[in-house]
Amino acid sequence: MSQTPSPRYNRPFLPFLLLVLALAAVIIGLKYTDDAALPAAAPSGSKADATLPIAVPDTTTDPTIALPAADTTYAALADTLLGKDRRNPYEAGYEDGYAAGCDDGAADTREATYDESSGFASQRERADYVRGYREGYPVGYEDGQKGLQFNISATH
Repeated sequence: MSQTPSPRYNRPFLPFLLLVLALAAVIIGLKYTDDAALPAAAPSGSKADATLPIAVPDTTTDPTIALPAADTTYAALADTLLGKDRRNPYEAGYEDGYAAGCDDGAADTREATYDESSGFASQRERADYVRGYREGYPVGYEDGQKGLQFNISATH
């Protein structure tokens, strides 16, 4: 018993084929109908060319305008949510000192990035920060020389 395919299986193919042929015909038709020649450009130096002015950029500097200074100035951030260090001053100093010590120890440059300054407001907070920084820096420096920055071994 041999079965022949039913004609209904050929139905989706016929509309698809007709659609592809219609699109091909439209594309080919548009290509051949758009063969109009473009107008020729006016020759250089002609009267038409002279009527189109060319803008000349003004590159002069007004002497009354002050140019920005080349030097960089640093300002402490205000005590806002973004500017205020919310860490404990001693712990912040220890962490910052340890991080600077790690960098200097890894580069074998003692106190290259040593900086005890902080943005804490009160004298007591600044003193606690400096005490923590001075305790954290040598520990970080030793760890940096051993390749143990933040407990990350160089052998892993």
